[in-house]
Amino acid sequence: MREYVLALLLAAATTYLLTPLVRRGAIAAKLIQTVRARDVHVQPTPRAGGLAMYGGLAAGLLVANQLSYLRAAFPSPRTVPGLLMAAGVLVVTGIIDDRWGIGAISKLAAQVAAGGILVWSQIVLSWVPEPGGGVFVLPPQLGLILTILIVVVTINAVNFIDGLDGLAAGIVAIAACSFLVYSYTLARVVGIHSQ
Repeated sequence: MREYVLALLLAAATTYLLTPLVRRGAIAAKLIQTVRARDVHVQPTPRAGGLAMYGGLAAGLLVANQLSYLRAAFPSPRTVPGLLMAAGVLVVTGIIDDRWGIGAISKLAAQVAAGGILVWSQIVLSWVPEPGGGVFVLPPQLGLILTILIVVVTINAVNFIDGLDGLAAGIVAIAACSFLVYSYTLARVVGIHSQ
């Protein structure tokens, strides 16, 4: 459990420390969101907070990859680089969208590309747990399609709720903690580290 907590605390601390730097950079680069009808805030807000979140993710992944217990969770040597590349594609897409705006098809293409990078790095949903402790093994093509679909749906779910400053980061943090508990349970109770 110490390894999980170390990765969690490092990711959270890195994100927290990078946030003011990213905010200053966003203001300097004129990445400011004017108030929209769906927003709760009443003043223009700096964008590009995904950069701070990306920094936290990178710090957590790079440290987790060095810890022998957590390294078992990465199915291939391409896993960590693949996660960082996929997230990088999304961060760059988000910054471009914040600065100049891009169409829905371009955003969807970037999201599918991020899912494709995950598949390339061998992060594929290959099975789902069944009640009672068993597993249902997915056919390879279905696992590939479901992996990309989950990536796209999750990204858009976070985008749809992002109308309040900090809401996306908060929701993602809550979801990450839930996945941490689930992953820890799989590793400790069921003995499955790779999911």
